[in-house]
Amino acid sequence: MTYMNQNYHEVSDNVEKSTEELLNELQKAEDVFAFTKENEEEMESISLTELLEQFLTKYQKQKKEVIRDAGMDTTYGYQIFDGRKKPRRDKLLQLAFGFPLTVEEANRMFRAAGVSDLYVRCKRDTICMYCLQQKMTVDECNALLYQAGEETLTQ
Repeated sequence: MTYMNQNYHEVSDNVEKSTEELLNELQKAEDVFAFTKENEEEMESISLTELLEQFLTKYQKQKKEVIRDAGMDTTYGYQIFDGRKKPRRDKLLQLAFGFPLTVEEANRMFRAAGVSDLYVRCKRDTICMYCLQQKMTVDECNALLYQAGEETLTQ
C-alpha cells in the first residue's frame, strides 16, 4: 500500500505556475493589465522588511544575531530591517549569510529589494552561491572571493 499525504490534493490544486509558463502566457497576452490581474496570485508583492521578518521567524533568529553573523554594522543592519535604509546588493548578500539563506531565498530577497539575482555565469556570484549552498560564513565567503581576485562583501 502506498502512503498518500492527506494534504496532497490541497497542494496539487494550489500549484504555482513556473516562471517559464508565466513568460509564455505573457508573450501571448494581448493586454498586460488583464494578464497581471489574471495572474495576481503569481506575482511577488512582498516588501523587503516583510520578507526579512518572515526569515527571522523561519530561522528562529533575532535581528541582532543575523546582523552579527552578517558582519554588518549594527545600526545600519537595524535600519535595513526597519526599512529606513535601502541596502546595496552586497549588504543584502551579507544578510543572506547572516541567516543563512538558501540561494533561492537570497534571490527572493534581492527581488524584494529591487536588485539583481545571483547569476551563475558571473564568477563572483558563483562563489557567493557556492558559499551559501555550503552554509559558509560571510568571512569564509570573503576569503574565497579574495583568493579568486574578486571584491569581498565587506571592506
